[in-house]
Amino acid sequence: LWYSWICENMPIFPHSGKHYTRDMFAFLCLVYLAASLATWVKQRDTSVLNRDQTEEWKGWMQFVFLLYHYYSAGEVYNSIRIMITCYVWMTGFGNFSFFYIKGDYSLVRVLQMLWRLNFLVIFLMLSQGTTYILYYICPLHTYFFLMVYFTMKIFRGANYKKYQIRLKLLFLAILIYLFWDLDSPVWKMVHFAFLSEKPVLGATGGSMWEWYFRTTLDHWSTFFGMVFALQYPIVSLWYRKLEAQPPHKEWLGKGIVGVVILGGFVAWVIGPFQSPKLEYNSTNAYFGFVPLMTYIYFRNLTPTMREYSLDLLHQIGKTTLETYLMQHHIWLTSNAKSLLTLIPGWPRVNMLIVTAIYFFTSRRLYKLTLHLRGILLPNDRSACLKHL
Repeated sequence: LWYSWICENMPIFPHSGKHYTRDMFAFLCLVYLAASLATWVKQRDTSVLNRDQTEEWKGWMQFVFLLYHYYSAGEVYNSIRIMITCYVWMTGFGNFSFFYIKGDYSLVRVLQMLWRLNFLVIFLMLSQGTTYILYYICPLHTYFFLMVYFTMKIFRGANYKKYQIRLKLLFLAILIYLFWDLDSPVWKMVHFAFLSEKPVLGATGGSMWEWYFRTTLDHWSTFFGMVFALQYPIVSLWYRKLEAQPPHKEWLGKGIVGVVILGGFVAWVIGPFQSPKLEYNSTNAYFGFVPLMTYIYFRNLTPTMREYSLDLLHQIGKTTLETYLMQHHIWLTSNAKSLLTLIPGWPRVNMLIVTAIYFFTSRRLYKLTLHLRGILLPNDRSACLKHL
């Protein structure tokens, strides 16, 4: 953190401006893909959307997301918006699955998750003099984690009853609709009572508007992730049953579903995806699941595809939070508005050196966050409460 403060406030050389070229952006994406393919590894888990696969998924999205910020690649904004939707969707899918399987609604579990999401943010705010809303991904995931938690904890006995859990999700869907999709003062009273309309760093229109904007973009994504998690056993069973059939029957079934999904994806690409930025934002919450489900279906199409993952992407996927946060002050500077310059006049060499430092720092902070969580918030409840 002291290094990030020096990068921001006492740089050796003045910060550089961003310069986007489509050729360089595409070149770096292809190089990253080629390097990742060299780390193809076999995993033991062949289940649909297994943990290694979700980490891999986050890894390639994070790279494109960071590159988008580094070059200010505005023309790929709609694609980046989908990637953020995928992250928020995974908050619903992952946490619903955890609570459904583990049934752990303890204070320790909540504190551990809040620590993971907010520990580094707090220190960045203290050391850099920034605001919480500047790092909007963290409050966004914190908010939707709590939404999943309370949905699953309240009347938790209903979680394992076929119709009652669906009634709970229906009630949640009604609340989401009332809070976000209706032009009503309810949203403001519930979500904005503690937020200011005064411009602050990271929210030039005020924290109230910024929070409304950020949450509206993906207000259905976590819910869709929860619904998918509930139906996950059915999806897995469908794959297994088809793969137990003779090849011609297996591929007939997969082909029919694939054509339908691909048709929806093509309709989305030539429709909402081609819209200008502001117009696209108004549709993302409702259609963002289309490319997401397309990716999941084709990524899990065969047991072999589920059995292998790209380890480079997997490793980067594990540190998405740290790389997101530290890009603001080490890789980039001026709260992600300019570039850190260590070797002026050599932009590519400078990017290479700064990137190495940036990823090393992010990896160390990832390990530090987990290590301190293990010390201060151990799984044992009594030991954990002693530190509070």
